[in-house]
Amino acid sequence: MGREYPLNRIWKDSFLYRSICCRRGFGVHSPFVFNLITKVIEEECPYYRYADIELFRKCLLDEERVLEYPDWKGKGKIRERSVREIVRRMAISPKQGALLFRIANYFKPRDILQIGTRAGISTLYLTSYATGLRCVALEENPALAELTEEALARRGRNPVDLRMGDYEATLPRALADMGRVDLVSFASVAGLAEPRRLFDACAGYADANTVCVFEGIRRNRKSRAFWDEIRALSGVTVSLDLYAMGIVLFNPKLHKRDYIVYF
Repeated sequence: MGREYPLNRIWKDSFLYRSICCRRGFGVHSPFVFNLITKVIEEECPYYRYADIELFRKCLLDEERVLEYPDWKGKGKIRERSVREIVRRMAISPKQGALLFRIANYFKPRDILQIGTRAGISTLYLTSYATGLRCVALEENPALAELTEEALARRGRNPVDLRMGDYEATLPRALADMGRVDLVSFASVAGLAEPRRLFDACAGYADANTVCVFEGIRRNRKSRAFWDEIRALSGVTVSLDLYAMGIVLFNPKLHKRDYIVYF
């Protein structure tokens, strides 16, 4: 790939460019990717689980209960925030959560790994498409872990193995216990200390049918650089840049191609 100059990047990040690229599958020659765009990413039909999960979100947004958690910057301080504020700031949006549900519903994963739970809202979206799933959810924020436990207890459709602790410590054990992963969800690339190291660990347990979903791939310079690295890897055959989220596939039967999709 040639060098990408600043003006070229600005154009590719513009609303007009993103609205044109692959809209309704335009210009996509791969039947598999065409179906993924038109039947999953751009699907607008509501599923009944959406309303149930969003009703739970509404309940959390009405809560004034205060939770404590360590300072994000690792300075040893303890922060306090209400449940309402935590959910408002950190939970996945309804639009992105619905996409997670559709991705899971389309690929039918049986072994799901989640790195970061986003207060349990994204966990509910990922694990609600069917019963009999196996999901391991990792969370390093105590407040988000507490809300995730509550979400699963009140609205969960499948038992979820929630593990609390630093991701670099909990991920290797989780992968070893699972043996394989069908779907891996990274809750926020921008908030991870070593996203590439975590991805490489997961890639060792991926196969041709594994799907990885990343949130926040363009939130800052670090997350954009990470996304550019991932989509350029030889093992990644297809990447879809939705601006707020990214999807990568490992299927060697697909031609290597990067897509930009309006979402």
